Parts: sequence; C-alpha cells; structure tokens
Amino acid sequence: MGSKLSPLLAEVFMADFETDLEKREKLFPRVWWRYVDDIFASVKERYLPQTLELLNNQHRSIKFTVEEVVEGKLPFLDLLISRNEDNTIKFEIYWKPTSTDRYITVDSRHFGAQKQAASHSIAHRLYHIPLEKPEFEDEKQKIFDAGIVNGNDNDFVLKILHKHARKKHRSDATTLTPDKEESQRVSLPFYPKLTNGISQILLQHGLKTAYKSGNTLKDRLVSLNDKIPEEDRSGIYEIPCSSCPAIYIGQTRRKFKVRLKEHKNAVENGRINESSVAAHRTEFDHSVDWKKVKFRKSVRKTSHLNAWESIFISTAEKPLMNEDEPPIISSLFNLINQKSA
Repeated sequence: MGSKLSPLLAEVFMADFETDLEKREKLFPRVWWRYVDDIFASVKERYLPQTLELLNNQHRSIKFTVEEVVEGKLPFLDLLISRNEDNTIKFEIYWKPTSTDRYITVDSRHFGAQKQAASHSIAHRLYHIPLEKPEFEDEKQKIFDAGIVNGNDNDFVLKILHKHARKKHRSDATTLTPDKEESQRVSLPFYPKLTNGISQILLQHGLKTAYKSGNTLKDRLVSLNDKIPEEDRSGIYEIPCSSCPAIYIGQTRRKFKVRLKEHKNAVENGRINESSVAAHRTEFDHSVDWKKVKFRKSVRKTSHLNAWESIFISTAEKPLMNEDEPPIISSLFNLINQKSA
C-alpha cells in the first residue's frame, strides 16, 4: 500500500538504523534477521526489557513490539519456528488463526494465472521450506482443503503440487540455472473475448501480456473526487474541418481550452507555422467547425501522450490535417484498429 517508493525507503532507513546501532551498542542482539520491518532476533530473557527500551529510544517514530516464545514456538512471517530437544531448529507453516483460506475463487472473472497464483505460492512454499514428514503431510492436506474452499477439485491441486515437486527435483539435481530471456510486457485489462486475441498478436512481436482485472470494486465505485471539466484536462483532442472530411488530431499537456485558443488565434491570424489547422485553412480556403471540436482522451501522465496521440492518428478513419508523422510509428497500432473494427 502507499507509494511504490515506500518499501525501498523503508529498507534504506532500517539498514542505516541497524548499522548505526550495531556499531554503538553492546546489547545489539547476536542473532538479528530482518524482512522489511519483521525481525527475528535472539535475546537472553533477562536482557529483553533493556533491549526493547534501547531500540525504542533510537528514533521518535520507530517503536518496536515483542512477540516472545510461547510453549517453545515462535511465529515469524509464514513460519512457526521451534527448537527440538537436541537444539536443532524445526519449521512448520504458520497459518494465522483468522485465515479463511479464501483466495480468488475459480468462478471469479480473472485471468487463469491470477486465480492459480495463490495455489502456486503455497505449493512452492511446501517444497522449499525444510519440513519434517508429519508437518509436510499436514501442510499438504491444508493445501487440498484450501483448494476446495476456492472451488478447485483435488485433481487441480494435485497437478500444481506435482509441477512444483518436479521443479524442486530438477533444481536439486543440478547447479546450473537456465538463462532467463528478457522480454517487454504490456498490461491489459482482462476481457477474454478481446484480450486473448490481442495477447497472441502482441506475442508475435515479442511482447508478453500481463493481465489486470477490468471488473474491480474500484472500477464500480463512484469517484469521490470532483470531476474536472474536459476543457481543463490534458490529453488528446480532435478539430474537424467544416468544408471537407479532414480532421486534426493533437495532444496537449496543458489545459485543453488553452491549446484550443492557440489554434483559433493561429487560424484567425494565418500563422501556418504554429498550427496545422491554420495551414489547412490557408491552403484550401476551408473553414473550421469549432462547434464540433472533440476532446477524445484524458491523459494525466505526460509520458503517455505520444503513445495515445499515435494510436488516435494511426487508427483515424478520416483524412488528417496533420502535417507531421505521429510521434510513434508502429504496425501494432494498425493491429489495434483491426481488432476493434
């Protein structure tokens, strides 16, 4: 949640926090393993209050809490760690008491890989955490139970378990790791009848598709923000000629009404170098239909303007007044036009 920079900044802060503390304090725990802001530490019981006070006095905004060993067991992330009689460490998978085993159900309108992601994750965990046989079998049964809760039968779960078992076996049998090919990805909303075909076309051009849900609660809820009038937005617009079918398609990172006013001034004063609309008006002695000007697409990120302008220009069904080529030239834009036709 929050900014994409939050995890990175938290990691930098905590790394500096730990380094500084370890240099200055003798009570710094001998065992200190951290994952983001969750820490597994080994502290002698008599020093625990002092250690906690020490940590909480380092920064006014950082306050630690302690979860102690109970009946010889301590949960850490998704592990339940305990010590055997011979002082070896034993691992179990930790499921929170509030867990309902509910993930994305099989009847949900999501891409197949998204619905299977949770099952793959817990299966991967099963084969990569060193569990003893009783704990392994207990966790395996929990995975089957979770599959049923989400509408998956045992055969489905069994296929996923076999897949991860084979991958683990291959990984243990060799020290060689396959080279991963770098590929570009395109994010599309998941609408099976449309995006399945588009993804196949993109794959032919070396682009892999990452799907996102097109039917989320966020999409359905009414925005609480005040709606910005089109004339005050940035994005893609269209200006038509009233004397012929030609149109002009342009982009603006400023307010649409500001850019439109510039076009009008250029037309009225014959400044053909400032506007292709003015150039068309002067060359053919045509008039501009200002009443039918359209704001075609709101684009908030200026880095996306060139792409959206290129799409609208490449898929335009009418002749264009534009004198210059679109900012981005790609055959993919023609394929988009064919799919939407």
